[in-house]
Amino acid sequence: MTLALSGHAIESGIAVGQAHIIQRNELEIHEYRIEPAGIEAEVRRLDKAFAAARKHLESLADQMGNSAGTTAEEIIRTHVMMLSDAAITDLSRERIRSKQCNAEWALQLQLGDLLVEFRQIDDPYIASRADDAVQVVRMVQQFLTAESSTEPLGLIPERLAQTVVVASELTPGELAVLRERGIAGVVTEHGSTYSHTAILARSLGIPTVMGVRRGQTLIKEGEQLVLDGHYGIVFADPEESILKHYLLKQAESERFLQSLEAVRDRPTTSLDGKRIRLMANAERPNDLQRARSDGALGVGLYRSEFLFLQGNPPGEEEQFEAYLSALQALEGGPLVIRTLDIGADKGVDLLDFKNLRSNPNPALGLRAVRLCLRELELFKSQLRAILRTSAFGDVRCLIPMLTSVREVLAVKSLLDETREELAGEGLKYNPGMRLGGMIEVPAAALAIRELSPHLDFLSIGTNDLIQYALATDRVDESVAHLYDPQHPGVIQLLLWIFKAAEEADIPLAVCGELAGDRRYTRLLLALGLREFSMQPRNLLEVKQVILETDIVRARSALQEWLQSGGNDPESSLVNFLDNSQIDR
Repeated sequence: MTLALSGHAIESGIAVGQAHIIQRNELEIHEYRIEPAGIEAEVRRLDKAFAAARKHLESLADQMGNSAGTTAEEIIRTHVMMLSDAAITDLSRERIRSKQCNAEWALQLQLGDLLVEFRQIDDPYIASRADDAVQVVRMVQQFLTAESSTEPLGLIPERLAQTVVVASELTPGELAVLRERGIAGVVTEHGSTYSHTAILARSLGIPTVMGVRRGQTLIKEGEQLVLDGHYGIVFADPEESILKHYLLKQAESERFLQSLEAVRDRPTTSLDGKRIRLMANAERPNDLQRARSDGALGVGLYRSEFLFLQGNPPGEEEQFEAYLSALQALEGGPLVIRTLDIGADKGVDLLDFKNLRSNPNPALGLRAVRLCLRELELFKSQLRAILRTSAFGDVRCLIPMLTSVREVLAVKSLLDETREELAGEGLKYNPGMRLGGMIEVPAAALAIRELSPHLDFLSIGTNDLIQYALATDRVDESVAHLYDPQHPGVIQLLLWIFKAAEEADIPLAVCGELAGDRRYTRLLLALGLREFSMQPRNLLEVKQVILETDIVRARSALQEWLQSGGNDPESSLVNFLDNSQIDR
């Protein structure tokens, strides 16, 4: 009898294979008192465990860099950096001394406090770093109790072809090792969409479903599984009809991926001759490499946050080197660098929660440009690095979450100050570096005519724009179904933005997730979009749709749908636009 389980869709794709369940022996962390004379010896025991864990992770990072790629190596190195974070190391030592308790228990207490603080953060990406803290602390505790293995997943078979691994959770390092052993897919009971393990699964292209409750209990060892990574469904012991359906979908998916190779080298031109610019969103070296190989003209959104989420804030030189490396990988650009876009009270150590704002609604609080204009030293350091990089190619600066002209003028004033400082120090920069603003707040969308005279280009962040417009948190399971890009109000808002940008004669791009979702490509073309920026893995899919689209017909179909009031329940807007292309 078929058992259907659901979870979070992490990486689309279909996996068919035998279940292999990874069982872990849960560490039992006991508390016991340390006599005053033994306190410093216990601190040294903790430090020895930190050193052993750090050595193990550094070795694994080197191994992964040679096999699983740059993303795996960089993610594992963030765990190495956490082992030097005062919120874990210093405060755990203090607990040993103040509570006279054993090192394992001190770590457990400190982890508990960190998790409480993480849960108060609204930003899902930052909040998901709780997984990293748990994984790092657990590893140190394993070294303390002599239960660690020198080999990740040392008891797991070397070859796992046609196998779907089922686990309570996996660290990024473990996932990278499993990938080397040929797994077909992954199912975990825990884990979030924004965790480092999820990021790595997407990077490696491993069909993955996380958050499958009681997966290890309900799924039997060796049982046949079908994993649908697009919808987040796992079928155990599937009926013949289900198995045949998914084997057919799997074959169709493989043929579709092969068909994309045929468009790789073709110009990105619609059926009616409109040239479209395809750019990539990126933050790590492997993103840049894939963007180049799949035909991106440059990077339309370079996320700088990853530099700030690896410990203490990076200095000017570290940022300059990272930006210059990205520019060189693109052979001169264009490279659009988005300034820091996180929501915290201080641009400091991510785990220094004394400086994080406790806000009942952080999405409406101090974040992005608001944070930067408060933390001027931090912001100017980034602006200096961006300006210095502009001397070597086509670099542009993008300001997130703008709401007013006042913010734009404040940023421009800081840029002017920075240019004077660099000139006084004899450092090169491009005096004409272009400055852009992100349209992701409805107020900014409605104020485009006022903002445009002070900016060189605009970029729509559809994720936040739709979220704010619909008052819906897209990562909140209880209301995520209300997040609808086809909502008539959202369409009208997008129409307003494109019309206002056209009247202001200012370049407009879309860098949110909508740009990389092939279902909405025709909609964006019909609205007037001519520059898309997306995750590199989506470039060829979107390009294929563009090549098969008559934009004039799509625009006519959009107007027809709008005039009808969009009330036909049998035809969504995207289907309506697709049907407009059928009889061409």
